[in-house]
Amino acid sequence: MIGSKWAILIATVIPAIAILVGIPVISGYEYTVLGIPLVFFWLFCWLPLTTLCMWLSWHYFERAHYRKIEGDEK
Repeated sequence: MIGSKWAILIATVIPAIAILVGIPVISGYEYTVLGIPLVFFWLFCWLPLTTLCMWLSWHYFERAHYRKIEGDEK
Protein backbone atom coordinates (compact mmCIF):
# COMPACT_ATOMS: atom_id res chain seq x y z
CA MET A 1 0.00 0.00 0.00
CA ILE A 2 1.44 3.34 -1.02
CA GLY A 3 1.23 5.84 1.81
CA SER A 4 1.45 3.38 4.69
CA LYS A 5 0.88 4.74 8.17
CA TRP A 6 4.54 4.29 9.18
CA ALA A 7 5.77 6.16 6.12
CA ILE A 8 3.38 9.03 6.81
CA LEU A 9 4.34 9.08 10.48
CA ILE A 10 8.07 9.28 9.76
CA ALA A 11 7.84 11.71 6.85
CA THR A 12 5.34 14.23 8.20
CA VAL A 13 4.22 13.73 11.79
CA ILE A 14 7.64 13.52 13.45
CA PRO A 15 9.02 16.71 11.82
CA ALA A 16 5.74 18.55 12.40
CA ILE A 17 5.68 17.67 16.09
CA ALA A 18 9.36 18.53 16.47
CA ILE A 19 8.80 21.97 14.97
CA LEU A 20 5.36 22.80 16.37
CA VAL A 21 6.11 21.59 19.89
CA GLY A 22 9.79 22.49 19.90
CA ILE A 23 9.36 26.16 19.08
CA PRO A 24 7.14 27.07 22.07
CA VAL A 25 9.33 25.02 24.41
CA ILE A 26 12.64 26.42 23.16
CA SER A 27 11.52 30.03 22.60
CA GLY A 28 11.67 30.77 26.30
CA TYR A 29 15.43 30.21 26.47
CA GLU A 30 18.00 32.90 25.79
CA TYR A 31 20.76 30.49 24.75
CA THR A 32 22.69 30.84 21.53
CA VAL A 33 24.44 28.22 19.42
CA LEU A 34 27.26 29.54 17.24
CA GLY A 35 25.86 33.05 17.75
CA ILE A 36 22.37 32.06 16.56
CA PRO A 37 19.40 32.09 18.95
CA LEU A 38 18.43 28.57 19.96
CA VAL A 39 14.98 28.73 18.37
CA PHE A 40 16.45 29.62 14.97
CA PHE A 41 19.11 26.96 15.32
CA TRP A 42 16.33 24.43 16.07
CA LEU A 43 14.48 25.43 12.91
CA PHE A 44 17.62 25.38 10.77
CA CYS A 45 18.47 21.90 12.05
CA TRP A 46 15.02 20.58 11.21
CA LEU A 47 15.25 21.62 7.56
CA PRO A 48 17.70 18.84 6.63
CA LEU A 49 16.26 16.51 9.28
CA THR A 50 12.84 16.76 7.62
CA THR A 51 14.41 15.84 4.30
CA LEU A 52 16.16 12.93 6.01
CA CYS A 53 12.85 11.75 7.50
CA MET A 54 11.22 11.86 4.07
CA TRP A 55 14.08 9.89 2.54
CA LEU A 56 13.99 7.28 5.31
CA SER A 57 10.25 6.95 4.89
CA TRP A 58 10.57 6.37 1.15
CA HIS A 59 13.63 4.13 1.39
CA TYR A 60 12.30 1.74 4.02
CA PHE A 61 8.54 1.74 3.40
CA GLU A 62 7.66 2.92 -0.12
CA ARG A 63 10.57 2.03 -2.41
CA ALA A 64 9.48 -1.55 -3.07
CA HIS A 65 6.02 -0.40 -4.12
CA TYR A 66 7.41 2.06 -6.65
CA ARG A 67 9.75 -0.58 -8.08
CA LYS A 68 6.82 -2.94 -8.48
CA ILE A 69 4.77 -0.27 -10.24
CA GLU A 70 7.63 0.63 -12.59
CA GLY A 71 8.37 -3.03 -13.34
CA ASP A 72 11.91 -2.95 -11.95
CA GLU A 73 11.95 -5.81 -9.45
CA LYS A 74 15.40 -5.98 -7.81
